[in-house]
Amino acid sequence: MRLPGGGSLRFKVFLKRLYLAQDDHAAFDTAAQLSYYLILSLFPLLFVLTALLTYLPLGDAQAQIIGRMRSLVPPAAMSLVEARLTSLLSAERPRLLGLGVLFALWAASCGVNSARKALNLAYDVRESRPFWKTQLIAIASTVISSVFVLSAVGVLVSSEWAGHWLAGRLGVDRAFTIGLGVIRWPLTAALMILGTAVAFHLLPDVRQKFAFMFPGAVAGTLIWLGATWAFTQYVKHFGSYDVTYGAIGGVVVLLTWLYISGFIFVIGGEINAILEHASIDGKADGARAEGEQREVRLEVSTSPPPSG
Repeated sequence: MRLPGGGSLRFKVFLKRLYLAQDDHAAFDTAAQLSYYLILSLFPLLFVLTALLTYLPLGDAQAQIIGRMRSLVPPAAMSLVEARLTSLLSAERPRLLGLGVLFALWAASCGVNSARKALNLAYDVRESRPFWKTQLIAIASTVISSVFVLSAVGVLVSSEWAGHWLAGRLGVDRAFTIGLGVIRWPLTAALMILGTAVAFHLLPDVRQKFAFMFPGAVAGTLIWLGATWAFTQYVKHFGSYDVTYGAIGGVVVLLTWLYISGFIFVIGGEINAILEHASIDGKADGARAEGEQREVRLEVSTSPPPSG
């Protein structure tokens, strides 16, 4: 397989390195940590986003974003999310919105910090930035991602209205509706790839070239879409979460889906690191910037010294 920046890597070697990397860096444990922070911040963050949409001149934008989520989230989890959103949005908005913003920022920044540590592990570097700077990056990333989502929804809704209006004037409204249904998924995937690539670029404590961020973002997005579909089919046809867990079956489905999503995000970062370290134009494993040597890390042994 050809590498960005020059060079090549056998696919079998790549898969072996990916398996060893996720095992050495405890990707499954990091995904569990990410899923906890995600479920902690999910409802406050969704409430803030959907509540803010009411202040934008976008008509039924709330219905649009919930409809888009319905095609991405497993039904058992989506019913839980939709019911909670309806309950939150029917409450008194100004006071709850302020509290929701603060709590969502805190919880989401914890998740961003967890993702940052996972990406640092992927590049095999230790965090050198001060605590205040990493917290500022986490909060700024949360705010930027929220603005990105709101802007994306605004552009999609406005474009759809403008497209329907123009198509109606030209007498091709039916063709436009069919075309919109075809392009909706690729456009959603493209926005997800862009957002993921930006996260891969900004979070780890290394100097990044944006070209190296796209392989993991593209692979992660495609794997996530496929994994979400497969998990949805499993829950729908084979899963028995409601029988096993009773009333909290929907919560378990949501938490499992978030765990899968967190693991795929971590794997995307590992893919980028492996490809860049193997590339002619990339950084060495353990280096923060191109041309630097690998950072020397002292290993602390927990085993007793040999006797004698």
